[in-house]
Amino acid sequence: MISWMQKHKKYLVITIWISTIAFVGAGFVGWGAYKYGSAGDAMAEVGDTKITVKEFQNRYARLYNYYAQIFKGNFDQAKAKEMGLDKATFNELIKEALLINLAHDMGLIVTDEEIAKTIASMPAFQNGGKFDKNLYIKVLEQNHLRPKEFENQIAKELLLKKLRQALSPALFDLEFQTVASALFMGDKVEYKPLDASQIPVQIDEKELKRFYEEHKDRYQTPTYYDIALIEVKPKNLSIDQKELEEYYKNHRHNYTDSEGKILPFERAKEQVLADYRMKLAKKEALRKYIQLKKGKIKAQIEKRVTLPQSDLPKGLMERLRNASEGKTFKPVQTTEGYIVAKLLKKEPPKPLPFEKAKEMVRKDYEGEKRLELLRVQAQKLAKTFHGTITPGFVSRDDIDKIKGLTSVEAAKFLKELFIQEQKDGIISLNEDKVVLYRIHDQVLQNRPKVEKNKNLINQSAKQLKQNVQSSNLIKKLQTIYEIKIYKGL
Repeated sequence: MISWMQKHKKYLVITIWISTIAFVGAGFVGWGAYKYGSAGDAMAEVGDTKITVKEFQNRYARLYNYYAQIFKGNFDQAKAKEMGLDKATFNELIKEALLINLAHDMGLIVTDEEIAKTIASMPAFQNGGKFDKNLYIKVLEQNHLRPKEFENQIAKELLLKKLRQALSPALFDLEFQTVASALFMGDKVEYKPLDASQIPVQIDEKELKRFYEEHKDRYQTPTYYDIALIEVKPKNLSIDQKELEEYYKNHRHNYTDSEGKILPFERAKEQVLADYRMKLAKKEALRKYIQLKKGKIKAQIEKRVTLPQSDLPKGLMERLRNASEGKTFKPVQTTEGYIVAKLLKKEPPKPLPFEKAKEMVRKDYEGEKRLELLRVQAQKLAKTFHGTITPGFVSRDDIDKIKGLTSVEAAKFLKELFIQEQKDGIISLNEDKVVLYRIHDQVLQNRPKVEKNKNLINQSAKQLKQNVQSSNLIKKLQTIYEIKIYKGL
C-alpha cells in the first residue's frame, strides 16, 4: 500500500481526504462512564449515529499507512500500540459522531449533488480534466473501498465542514488586541551571550578519578549481539516470463504515466520485474525463516554487532534489543532484498576500567566543570554586565536583529525573553550557553508589526477561540447524546 501510494502521488489525495478527518480537536473522550453491550457489527453508537467495525478498521488502516509514510517505514504495530493509535482512532470517531448528531439536530444536510460535485472535482478521478467513472472505480478498488463507503465518507466530511462554518466564532476587538499583544509585544533589550566553551578548566588527575568513581555506571562496554544472517537478494532469483506477465496483468494499475494512464507491459517491464523479484524474494525469505527457526539450515553469515552502530535495518535492531537468545526474526526488507536473522548470544554491558574510560571521563568532567563555572560567572555579571542593545523594539520574530547568536539560538532567546517575569536575568540556550539580558523599555504592541500582520493575528485569534470552544463543545455534547460502546479496545 505504501509503495503504491509513493509511486502514485495523485492518488494520495484520497487517503489524505479520509485520514485527515481524524486527529483534530480536543483530548480523549473518557469512555468509562458509558454503556456497554452488543450490537452486531457496531463498535459504538452515539445518539443516532453508529460507528461500525469496518469504519474503525478503514480509519485505522489509513492512519497507520499515513504514519508509516511519515516514519519512512520505521513504523509497525508495536509502535502504533505504544502511541495508542487504536484508541486515538476510536476517540476521533466518537467525537465525529457527536458532531454529526449536532449537525443533524441543527438541520444541516448534504445533498447527492454536493457529494457528486466534490468527487468529480478530485484530480485523482479525472482524465483530461474530466471525471472518469471507470477510473473512479479502479482507484477506489486500489484503496480497498466501495463507492458507497467512499461517498459516505465524503458526505460526512462535507457535513462536518458545514458545521464548522456554522459554528465559526465571531472575533471581538479585545480578543484581537490580546492576541496581537501576545504575538507582537516589543522589548528594547540589552543582552550578552556567555559560552562555557570559552571558560578554561584545570584538570586534576585525582579529581578525574573521583568523578569516575561517582559516575562509574556511565562508562560501560556496549551490549554485544552475536547473530546469524541469511540474505535473500532478488537479483539472484530466476524469473518465469509467463508468471511475470501474469503478475503485470494482475497489478497493471500500479504502472501508470504522469497522466494516470496504464503503461503497456514493455514500457513498464523494468519496474514490473523489480517488483516481481521483490515479491519472490519475500516468499523465499519466509521459507528460509521457517527452516532456520526449525534448525534445518545454517546461516550464511555470523557476526557480532552493537546497537545503534550496526548497519542492520532499524526494524531489526529494535527487535534485537528486546529479544532473548535463540530468537529467530521474520524477514526484514533491506535495499538489496530481505534478511533473516537469529540471535545466538547477547553479552550485557560491563564497566570499563578507568584507563580505558579516561578520555570519556575527561570530556564529561570538563563539560560539567565548565557549566558550573558558567553559572557562577553568569550570576556574578547578571546585574552589572554591558552588552549589545537592540536597535529599537524587537518582537518574537525579530531573529535577524539579535547579533552574536545563530538563528536557532536567537529564536529560542526571543521566545524565552517574552515569557520572563523579571526585567533582567539569565536565559539558558543549551547546556553550555546562556544569555544575560536587561529590558530597558517595553511596548504592549509593536504597532508597525501589528499593522503588517493583521491577517495572521485574525487567523491565530480565531483558531485559538475555536479550539477552546471546540473542547467545551465536545464536553457538552457528551452530556446530551448517549454513548454506547459495544466493542471496547
